[in-house]
Amino acid sequence: MGIWSGILLIIVVVFVYLMALTKLKINHIKSRSLKKKIKAKVIRYQLEHNYPVDDIVSRYYPYVKIEFEDNEYVVERLEYGKGHNVSFKKGEVIDVFWNGGKLYYWNEYDRGIFKLLPSKWSF
Repeated sequence: MGIWSGILLIIVVVFVYLMALTKLKINHIKSRSLKKKIKAKVIRYQLEHNYPVDDIVSRYYPYVKIEFEDNEYVVERLEYGKGHNVSFKKGEVIDVFWNGGKLYYWNEYDRGIFKLLPSKWSF
């Protein structure tokens, strides 16, 4: 009976994890549907520490350059999605959008396992 309880627990944990990932994908798609798609060029990666005490959660964030019509530009950090990293080549032009004062990758949930998850709830 103990082995079946363990197997059931694993199945439940995987199911809950997939549901959480699906909710993240749906929220991302909803938020980007209300925003304007912007072209940005990846210019560098910068190591940043999320917590001052712990170096384990440090990671490289891509910085992108968004150019405007009047030869002005802005350089901004691209936010990662919750639970996975996105990697780009320096010089690559990608689609991004602003949401809540942060810059996000437009196709963030259209890659890897995320593309297999549904993009809306339908029961």
